[in-house]
Amino acid sequence: MSNKKKLWQIFGPVLAALVLIGLVFFLPFPLTHYSQQDLREASVSFSSQIVKGEAVKNAAFNDKKVNYIPFFGSSELSRFDSLHPSVLAEKYNRSYRPFMLGKAGSESMVHFLDMQEMPKALDHKKAVFVISPQWFTEKGSTGAFSIFYSPLQVVDWLLNMDKPSQTDQFMAKSLLKQSLVRDKPMFNRMLHNVENAQGPSDADRSALRIQHQLLSRQDALFSNFQTSSNYRDKVLKYAKDLPAQYQEQPLSQLGYEQGEKNTGSNRFRIKNSFYRTRVWAEEKMLKDSQVDYDYRQSVEYSYFQAVLENFAKQHTDVEFVITPVNQRWVAYTGLSDQMYYQAVDKIKYQLQSQGFNNIADLSHRGGENFFMQDTIHIGWRGWLALDQYLNPFLSGSYQDNDYKINNRFLSKEWQNFKPQDQALDTFS
Repeated sequence: MSNKKKLWQIFGPVLAALVLIGLVFFLPFPLTHYSQQDLREASVSFSSQIVKGEAVKNAAFNDKKVNYIPFFGSSELSRFDSLHPSVLAEKYNRSYRPFMLGKAGSESMVHFLDMQEMPKALDHKKAVFVISPQWFTEKGSTGAFSIFYSPLQVVDWLLNMDKPSQTDQFMAKSLLKQSLVRDKPMFNRMLHNVENAQGPSDADRSALRIQHQLLSRQDALFSNFQTSSNYRDKVLKYAKDLPAQYQEQPLSQLGYEQGEKNTGSNRFRIKNSFYRTRVWAEEKMLKDSQVDYDYRQSVEYSYFQAVLENFAKQHTDVEFVITPVNQRWVAYTGLSDQMYYQAVDKIKYQLQSQGFNNIADLSHRGGENFFMQDTIHIGWRGWLALDQYLNPFLSGSYQDNDYKINNRFLSKEWQNFKPQDQALDTFS
């Protein structure tokens, strides 16, 4: 056997594999096709892969047959029962279907990056953003950043950037505190430039476009491996419990009955399964455990501002939802109602002073029977109460709002502003 043939036997398969990889990643043919069933399951999968990727999101929000609406939030989105927004939309054949983006740990910084991959889905479109005041801890809620982060998010953000805004500068500085971002030399250099008000150069954009091609193809390949049966096993299952026609009073009664049935094992009226697995063993230790909790001063207010600036830039018509806390749980753990409502007022001031006026404020309703599914998440009659805001908003026509972004909400002065000491309208 000649030396050429020997070399080919050794290196030929490697070269062939490299050519195949090049074809997969660089030729402009689609790697995926998502059926309607795939998108329905993805809409309630709560997959971190979907949050940090762009393939499935863009397939859903570009779909011509179904009007998927992005629902940004965290753990509350996955609290399923018969009156969950996805179940109501399915049962009553509404003109929209919620597409859930988030699960435990996905807060403002995660959603800011998530949004960079789906600008067309937000451009003059509608969205729902669920806010949990529990995000607003002193150091912010970025503990789950690694679960939801993808370099594709940063690439998309930088490619869409012209002259960096103050929000871009703030977020660049914030992201450089995350080792997953900081330790990538290209991002480290570019984000330091953004922090100093310098956008990507022409050479940077060329490098970013190559990165985008590689990462987006990789995302399209691996997003196929994310499976879920929540649509079949939860949405369709719970929809069977509902009456044929939508009527608020019978549905409220159904929520009452289901809540009563599912919370009988404990004094807090939280779901039995949650009580058994998350509370029962540590119940005595949890007494007065939240006396010192405070959500009024937090860097999260500035991360949230970055989300608002992005909505304003895309002219997104948004319904914001502010969730309550189970009042029986509040009394047991010692969480301060006054503190909680002051934090809610601070969030609402940040929204309303900039023209974000669509707010479903449920914060004072945590004491109503079977409004809450557990300690901090709504369910049953809480979902139905929320539906009185969501259905008219999402079924109605798009409204182009006159948002007026105030960059002072990025400042440490706002992060540390104490609504208990000063009137909110003194901050400008």
